[in-house]
Amino acid sequence: MAIVDPDAHQVLFENEHVRVIQARASHGWKSAMHAHQPMVVVNLGSGRQKVTFGDGTTQIIDLNPGAVVWQETAFEHAWELLAGEVNVVLVEVKSASAANDKEIGR
Repeated sequence: MAIVDPDAHQVLFENEHVRVIQARASHGWKSAMHAHQPMVVVNLGSGRQKVTFGDGTTQIIDLNPGAVVWQETAFEHAWELLAGEVNVVLVEVKSASAANDKEIGR
């Protein structure tokens, strides 16, 4: 799977079960629209993002060091860093995506 914004996203590890990505960016960075599998997000930096989802809705998200979030479903989004920095580790769980696809009959 290709990485959008290779200047901000780096694949640290990948196998048949997970893909681990580190995303780093400074104030003012804007990412293109892209998608993620279900994942765990571990925030290492402090900042504020404006996130635009695939359906056009937006949300302001504060990035707090040490915060850990589980994202249950795959999703599409773009983001703009309004303040601070982005420094997150994303662990996409491929088996969670496969399980979701099975549940909804894909």
